Amino acid sequence: MPEDVEVVRARMIAEDNVVKKKAGRGTIRVALLYPSLPTVALDSLSYQMLYYWLNSLDDVYAEQFMLDFDGTPLTRSIETGTPLRDFDYVVISVHYELDFVNILRVLLEAGVEVYSERREKPVVIAGGPPVIANPVPLSPFVDVLAVGEIEPLMPVLVDGMAGYRGDKRAFLENLGAEKGFYVPLLHGGEEVVFNYARELSKEFSPSVQLQLLDPRAKWRRRTAVETSRGCFRMCAFCLEGHIFRGVRERPFEQVRRIVEEGSAGNRTRHVKLVSLSFFDHSEADRILEWLVNEGYSFSIPSLRADTLNERRLEYIRLGGQKTLTVAPETLSPSLAIAIRKHIGYSLIRELSLSARKLGYTGLKVYLMVGIPGEREEDLRLTAEKLRQLASETGFKGERALKVTVSPLVPKPHTPLQYAPFVGIQEARRRIEIIRRELRGLADVREYDPRLAYIQTIIARGDSMLSQVLLYWALEGGGLGGWRKALRVTGVDVQRYLAPSPEEEPPWGFIRLPGVRGTR
Repeated sequence: MPEDVEVVRARMIAEDNVVKKKAGRGTIRVALLYPSLPTVALDSLSYQMLYYWLNSLDDVYAEQFMLDFDGTPLTRSIETGTPLRDFDYVVISVHYELDFVNILRVLLEAGVEVYSERREKPVVIAGGPPVIANPVPLSPFVDVLAVGEIEPLMPVLVDGMAGYRGDKRAFLENLGAEKGFYVPLLHGGEEVVFNYARELSKEFSPSVQLQLLDPRAKWRRRTAVETSRGCFRMCAFCLEGHIFRGVRERPFEQVRRIVEEGSAGNRTRHVKLVSLSFFDHSEADRILEWLVNEGYSFSIPSLRADTLNERRLEYIRLGGQKTLTVAPETLSPSLAIAIRKHIGYSLIRELSLSARKLGYTGLKVYLMVGIPGEREEDLRLTAEKLRQLASETGFKGERALKVTVSPLVPKPHTPLQYAPFVGIQEARRRIEIIRRELRGLADVREYDPRLAYIQTIIARGDSMLSQVLLYWALEGGGLGGWRKALRVTGVDVQRYLAPSPEEEPPWGFIRLPGVRGTR
């Protein structure tokens, strides 16, 4: 495609609050890449944090890269139309294993050498939960894999960018494994230590945020606020809970300041409260009471049912939410013990009845199949309890009761890291049991078992999988491209679907504040 057409495409992603800076000869040019669609990129608070913190520095200009709405890689920046290959550094924020292939697709489309050892410029840096958990599949392509959080890592990286600009080797040698940096070209078998932030700093938490204006986007203006980070509950399947183990709260006054500044800068009265479990914040009720009294609407994506009560449901309803969301994963008591998440039927029933009384119009339930030890009786028991729930609460019919079923994707650094993947056909069979049992009572949707299968392979992948990722990218991604990449490379993926706990896992050199898993 001609370069001028690419510029038009890049600039057609209409955004508000874009940073425009004059880049002088001494300016460090950083390409900030989120390897997914614009709605996903701008919904990521990590991406927003990186964009505004980098651009707060006088000698740094960070410009955006992502996929277009049709999935095409953008190879010129949204801000100035500068080609990706002309930047000094590429900083990548990735939160989903299937987006690994998009990193390579962007580099290939931009004419950037994909192999780290052959590439002098730009220097490529990547971070995010799946990278922290297992950076090995990306290690031939990425120069620096960040094992830690933005606040302690980015100042070290920027200091190195400024001090060793144009000298890739010196830049890499300045990044120690003990500081949370995995540099495949330099680090052998040494341990890489997770580097965490001791507090949530306002410096890294932008009030004014990028907002999508594009008519192709389903986007609601919002001010996103990370109210807390980390979780103490240790659900057996949850990667984020085992990575971000130390819980850190943002003080109420800082939350209020971000909301007030964001309301003006983002031109919205809607707030998104980001955390792993909002009501674990010691001042959660105070935050909601203030938002309601000040006339803000809000959404809370992560709610644990066992932290809710009628008073809190009333606050959430006053904030504009009409659907109650619960994620028990299973309603089988024995499986709840296996995944270390006990959200029983009686609690869900009580909350649903309260929600109905308060004017909620919908109930959304998240379930999981493929849990180790799961039997058909467990699936039928879960479905039977949901039928009972529909009858007792009135949340029934495809508009009122929505159930999403996902196959378990075993993740590194969790107690289920060695659990076998249930299999595509078997996952479909188990999902169909639930769908059949709830026919006419609920809208049952699924996370595609084929995607869960690929996600499992990448999450537990080793250096052999790197070639699969590259061939997959050359085929343009997609399910057909994945199948072709497996045929071309001949890699046996069974080793990733049912790994042996007797063998050291590829991610064994990453030291997190988590626990070693068992089958």
